[in-house]
Amino acid sequence: MTANQFPYAGKSFVIKMNNGLEVKNSYLKDGKQLEVEFLSGDLLGTKMVVTFTWKALPSDNYLISWQESDKSTVVHCDNFIQKKSLAYYTTMKGDFFVMEGVIK
Repeated sequence: MTANQFPYAGKSFVIKMNNGLEVKNSYLKDGKQLEVEFLSGDLLGTKMVVTFTWKALPSDNYLISWQESDKSTVVHCDNFIQKKSLAYYTTMKGDFFVMEGVIK
């Protein structure tokens, strides 16, 4: 792993959000792409590979963002040690969602 490599590259996590949404985020080994798989909700079964950006924050938090294939935007603040996720999601229609979740 290089100094600029995402520390969780090559690992997968399931996140269960407080609104019932459940997703599997698999960070590819290249440390630049993420496979998102919807395990519940309106997009159940949908998979997409997106390019993500990240920044390490204090206290083992990571700010992670990407744009989905439909041009919706997602920003997470994830703490893989404490198993907590905060997510901000804006749809192309302008709907905005704030979610909290547990990382498995």
